[in-house]
Parts: sequence; structure tokens; C-alpha cells
Amino acid sequence: MTTHAAVGVDIGGTKIALALVDEAGQVLAAHQMPTAPQDGEAAVLDRIASGVGNLVAKASVTVEGVGIGCPGVVDPLAGTVRKAVNLGWEQVPLRAEIARRLDDEMPVCVENDVKAAALGEQTFGAAREYKDFVYLAVGTGLGGAVMTRGGLVNGAACVATEVGHLSLDPDGRLCSCGRRGCVEMYVGGIGLLASWRLHRDRFPDSALAQLSEPTPAAILSAALAGDPLALTVLDVGGWALGWVLGMCVGILNPPLVVIGGGLGRAAWDWLIPSALDELRRRVLPLAADATQVVPSAIAVSAVGAASLVWHHSALAGG
Repeated sequence: MTTHAAVGVDIGGTKIALALVDEAGQVLAAHQMPTAPQDGEAAVLDRIASGVGNLVAKASVTVEGVGIGCPGVVDPLAGTVRKAVNLGWEQVPLRAEIARRLDDEMPVCVENDVKAAALGEQTFGAAREYKDFVYLAVGTGLGGAVMTRGGLVNGAACVATEVGHLSLDPDGRLCSCGRRGCVEMYVGGIGLLASWRLHRDRFPDSALAQLSEPTPAAILSAALAGDPLALTVLDVGGWALGWVLGMCVGILNPPLVVIGGGLGRAAWDWLIPSALDELRRRVLPLAADATQVVPSAIAVSAVGAASLVWHHSALAGG
């Protein structure tokens, strides 16, 4: 019988997902709330603490701690978040602020959201048998994480594996980061919409071309119906994803790459074939053949954040 659990918090630009997760990765309870970053930093932090408190209060098991996955540049040792653009956060002492609101009742761990998701895959998901692998999250943008010898690679400035901002073309599409040609401007929700705008005039008879501003879900629905514009947009996305795969496989030679993120799972059938073709065009056959590319096995995003608690407990010998 489960006697211990952790609360995971996945902070997104539009919603905050929370889950009470046991030691086996089972979700015992879950909750979502709007992020509403326009209300200000303090209001978002209050919502997070309130959501955690509600889950803890209803738990019938011992809650060992809180793990928080957050976008932006996250320093897990200092517990800080910098440059979380979608939240409007310049620098926030996230761990300290949440711990204070919870009256320091339990440990709080923080990590970049994509890196937390990778840890979730290693702890409970598709990478349970691996200490070395790459995780790529295709969502609104594109995020990445690398696990080596069972640990996350953070880098000197905590911005290692920001693969979405590798530039495919320095003269290409303008990215929100201010640079041009970033990979996430070709794959991910932002990238698919950018490709739709670029290619729609080539397909005047496409039903997708008649929409004023489609969603990624509408693009996938059109692709399912065989719409040529949708298939072109997704083919561009697959090419960009394959370019990133080539960089990761060529440099790291990983045995496994896990593809996660909401769009990564939903668009798997369209993105992956062209991505694998592009991968094989770019790296030695021996390297490509040694790498298995698989979908994420984690359905609830907050599970990765919860796994931070078990990871830090293991590091501490708990």
C-alpha cells in the first residue's frame, strides 16, 4: 500500500498543473488552475501555494515534498528562476517564495520544466532502463534535456540543451528571443503557425488555408483529412526536429531519445517519419542505428515535477 507521495507542480504560461504522485508514479489526485500571469508574480505564487496546500490537506498519505517545474532559466541549487518570458518573470526566488507560503513545512525542489519532465521519464516513464538519454519536448516551442550517468546536464549558466534556440538559419524566421532561424520557429506550435502563414498561398484550395488563424490542433485535424497545406507544414516541422535529432545524436551518441510535450505526442505520426529521415541524412549510419526514438510514457505533466522530490531524496541518501 502506498504510504508516501510528492506533489508535482508544472507551471505553464496558461495553466498550472498539480498532481499528488506516489513512489510508483501513480497519480493519486490532480488539479489544474489558470496561471493568469497578468495578475502579477505574487498572485501566481499564491495560487501555486494554495493548490499545493489543498492537495496536501486532502492526502491520505505522507507527503514528502513539493517539486516544481518552471519555464525559463532555472538554477536548481539556488532555487531561482530567471527570464521566464511567458510568465513575465525576470528573476524570482521560486523555492524560497513557495516554501515561505507553505510555512516551510516540507522540502521544495525546483527545476526547468523540460528537465523535470526528462527526470520523470527516467523515474517513471520511457527511460526507466536508461541512465543516458536525450529528451525533446515539442509543445508551444521546443525544449530539450540530457541525462548522463543518471544526472541532468545543466551547464555553466543553467541553459544547457536549449535546443529550441539553436539557429537553423541566422537569416531565417524572427524568434521571440530576438534571434533568427531558431528551431522552435519551425517545429512546435509557434513554428507550425509560422509555416502555415508562409505556405498558405501555395495551396488556395486547402480548407486549412481558408482559416483566419488556425490552432495546432486544427492543423493536425486537417492533416488527418489529407490536407496538403497541413501535411507541408508538418513536414517542415519534422525536418526541423530531424535537424535537432542529428545534432544530439551526432554529438552525444545516445542510446535513447524520448519525444514528449503535448504536440510531440499528438503529432508523432506526422513529425517522426520525416524527422528520422532527416536524422539519417545528417549522421553516420552507425550512430543513427544505435539510437532508439520513442514517445513519452508520461501522460500527466506534473509527474515529472513530482519526481524531483524522489530524485533529491535519493541524492541525499533518503
